[in-house]
Amino acid sequence: MNIVVSGAGGQLGRDVLEYFRGEKGIFITGFSRQEWDVTDSGCTRQILDGFQPDVVIHCAAYTRVDESELKPRSAYLVNVDATRQIARECGERKIRLVYISTDYVFDGKNRAGYTELDPPHPVNQYGRTKRLGEKWVQKCCPDHLILRTSWLYGKYGHNFVHTILEKAKQKEALSVVTDQVGTPTYTRHLAKQIGILIKTDAKGVFHTANGGSCSWYQFAKTILDFAGLNYPVQAISSSQLQRRARRPACSILLPARSIAEGYPVMPHWKVGLRDFFRDLRGDGG
Repeated sequence: MNIVVSGAGGQLGRDVLEYFRGEKGIFITGFSRQEWDVTDSGCTRQILDGFQPDVVIHCAAYTRVDESELKPRSAYLVNVDATRQIARECGERKIRLVYISTDYVFDGKNRAGYTELDPPHPVNQYGRTKRLGEKWVQKCCPDHLILRTSWLYGKYGHNFVHTILEKAKQKEALSVVTDQVGTPTYTRHLAKQIGILIKTDAKGVFHTANGGSCSWYQFAKTILDFAGLNYPVQAISSSQLQRRARRPACSILLPARSIAEGYPVMPHWKVGLRDFFRDLRGDGG
């Protein structure tokens, strides 16, 4: 299987490359933002024609949630226009497209969480652009997987786990919201789930987050516990944080399709965090 990855310099893209390079029968090539400007249609065609992949894993995205409110055009260009172009090119060439989407396509009003059958209703610009990206993938590329995930963190790049650890190390005050609930997802586990699904004939939308749920506050406390750090965390409300973009209060992704169709589901988020620290130490492979 010949795979091409966009956004390969990001935290998920790097783990996808590492995971698949250990798989037999897989030839994978990753392109960073500098190597593949996904907003450049000519560059997209050149890469697809040159490498002739069986699968494109589209990790590239404009993920700066608050900045998307200030720069809606920038978010739209990457998350909608570029995704539409990639989906069209993949559809024309009969390439399978894996599109990484987000829990932020939901409004967060359902406290029980969301299955793949629940209607999306995003509440911020980032979520709206990712939902439009989903629609273009569905329209333009029949052979597609739309994988919604949430609260991503990994060894690489900037993320919540690294921020909490760094602030504790620097003895900075930690205030974390307690009224937003979701599921932290380890990028290495998501890479493995992508590997599982692309080896099947699965198509359509799948929820691919680690299991269970917690608030950001509970997540921060658990990070510090797993790191062996006894450091205080203050619980605050979202309104106290005063962020520009509204966040869904509850964005738990339930893997209903995987359960119904007999695909493996991802482990609990605490297992993900345990594996993250093990991988960070380099003692678990």
